[in-house]
Amino acid sequence: MALPPPPPAAIVIAGGRSSRFGSDKLLAKVDGRTLLQRTMEAVGGCATVVLVSATNETVPRGVVTVSEYPRWGGPCAGIAAGVAALPETAAETLIVSADLARPDRAVAALHAIASGVLADQDGNAQWLIARVPVAALRAQLAELDASGGTAGRPVRALIGHLGLPIVRAHRDAVADIDERHDLERVKERP
Repeated sequence: MALPPPPPAAIVIAGGRSSRFGSDKLLAKVDGRTLLQRTMEAVGGCATVVLVSATNETVPRGVVTVSEYPRWGGPCAGIAAGVAALPETAAETLIVSADLARPDRAVAALHAIASGVLADQDGNAQWLIARVPVAALRAQLAELDASGGTAGRPVRALIGHLGLPIVRAHRDAVADIDERHDLERVKERP
């Protein structure tokens, strides 16, 4: 009997400024837990968890915390910092944005696929919700570094060039919280 594959690593992207929200949205609460806590719980079963963040919120023991370089360099730079913190043995990683409305559903959808990027029902890829082979990610990061680096680049320049399948997911798995009305909508829905 073959052993099941090891669980993937996870890189949680939590380094944005929350400018549209008006304050640190990752500290906003749903059901008594912050958005960041909910996301960290969702990825808790992963082999290694790397949090790319500017927040000072306490994170679970064993989580590796890093910041993108340069600071405020954007999510592509955040992913680069997360990949640099992964162990050399990591074969695959989940990329999970920390501002998801239902991170447990996003992570469950990622565990259900071999690799890919989740998309909404219209097929719009959500580049910060993906399951990615680490070797491919490192190779694309090396190409970006050779052509000016990752700072300020869109995530599509990194994840979008890996040739991953785009997988439509339920709206709850890909909905994020950008503004306060998004948070209120999440609180209203079970």
